[in-house]
Amino acid sequence: MSYAMLVADKTWAGGTSYLMDQDDTKAYFLQIHDTYANDIFRFCLMKVSSRELAQDLTQEVFMRFWQALREGTKMRSERALLYTMARNLVIDWYRKKKESSLDSLTEQGVDFMGEDGSSIEQSAQMREALDCIRELDESSREALTLRFVDGLSPSDIASLSGESANAVSVRINRALKKVRTLMHTDEQRTQD
Repeated sequence: MSYAMLVADKTWAGGTSYLMDQDDTKAYFLQIHDTYANDIFRFCLMKVSSRELAQDLTQEVFMRFWQALREGTKMRSERALLYTMARNLVIDWYRKKKESSLDSLTEQGVDFMGEDGSSIEQSAQMREALDCIRELDESSREALTLRFVDGLSPSDIASLSGESANAVSVRINRALKKVRTLMHTDEQRTQD
């Protein structure tokens, strides 16, 4: 049975529930995994700043997606479902998380030293940018991450958040302006 020949069970809110045999379900899952695994991993990594934890969360997202496929869950968009699952897992993790110490960050693999002066400077600039982004409200942080890390368009982000593409674009522009202000890049541009 090909993907085009899937038998639609029911439709709901624009979504469709599909009945597939085990081999078709596996092939479909692998296709979705190959398409979105790196994006989901980057999303998780930006949220939790730990490669190992981001890998665990990504794995959990796809385990839940597999279960949803096997249960015939109705989906409007696989991508939206994956990002929603990832976001919910990250939120759950933060609810359980306790404050990290410098030692625990080092144990998790955060490298505070670079090979040369330029990599140390670049790392410091990246940390400064991430610190500024962390000062934004959650919806602005998420919009910036989805736009510039995951490469989603404002309309894609709008479909994930349930807002209009225009509202998402405005949020992204305001967030960028605030980050520039926090990093004092607006002052540097006028001086150069």
